[in-house]
Amino acid sequence: MMKTKPGKSTIRASIAAACIGISAFGITTVSTAQDPSAQPLTPNLMTNTRNFADLNAANFNPETNYTVPAPGPDATQFRFKLKGYVFGLRMIKANYTGYYDQSTYSVYTDIKTSGLGALLKKMEIWAVTRGRHSSVTGLTPDWHVQQNMDKKNRRVEMNYDNEQRKVDVDIVPPLYSQGTPPATPEERYQAEDTISAILTMMMTGTQLTGQMCNGSVPVFDSKQHYNLRMERAGTKRVKYDGDKVEAIRCHVYYEPVSGFDPEDLPEVEEESTPVKVYFIKMDDLGLYVPVRFTYKISSIKAVIKLDDLTVVTSKKK
Repeated sequence: MMKTKPGKSTIRASIAAACIGISAFGITTVSTAQDPSAQPLTPNLMTNTRNFADLNAANFNPETNYTVPAPGPDATQFRFKLKGYVFGLRMIKANYTGYYDQSTYSVYTDIKTSGLGALLKKMEIWAVTRGRHSSVTGLTPDWHVQQNMDKKNRRVEMNYDNEQRKVDVDIVPPLYSQGTPPATPEERYQAEDTISAILTMMMTGTQLTGQMCNGSVPVFDSKQHYNLRMERAGTKRVKYDGDKVEAIRCHVYYEPVSGFDPEDLPEVEEESTPVKVYFIKMDDLGLYVPVRFTYKISSIKAVIKLDDLTVVTSKKK
């Protein structure tokens, strides 16, 4: 067996886990009547997130204004509150909040990790994405903004030109390496940002055409381009909200494509070890929700638990 680099693998697993989540313990559902004369759904979950108000506080171009319209009466809102554990110690806190309607979506996410020696890097990041979706073509981002809140305070702005089929990426402070080889303009545009990729996995089979946990989701994170390859591994009854329910068992593999420096490439054991995710279809949300997630490599095990799920929907009386 090849020697692994636990710090790198644990960081990668932790970030992926924070975006996906596991083990839902509490669910709150709020329904409002669908009335053409009604005001947009309240509460607007995104405006109550920790950093959403700072979205335009440090734009590279002062004339740029990233806007997220308030969700309308046909929107479904959701909020996941996540906690992550490494070696049984709570090291990760994250949120995944957003909405989708008949043709658009917007998502906010944040993640904060505690340092654990060489195993887990201390970091704090938030990001917002807005775009459109179609049952046939999938998710199409319009823009993605990410803010790192460490000493470098690095900010990323990705703006998509969907007519010219390209994405402009601005990063300050800049990344002096784009990997070997760097991601091509076509790879950058044809892939999804990190937030949209997670939503694609959850929407496929309900809002998007296709089978849940089948095929690959290409991702571009402003430098690295990789695939999240999914293999369906049957079903399993798992504990969920106090009961045992049948869930789809999905193995997710991390496959680098371009934009990687040699030291960032996964080793053999990492690349061949899947993230195990168990999805349950939630009719109120209209999505597949991951209710169990584990990643174990060598002696390291990362777990994320979903402490709270809030759903705001609009239904006819």
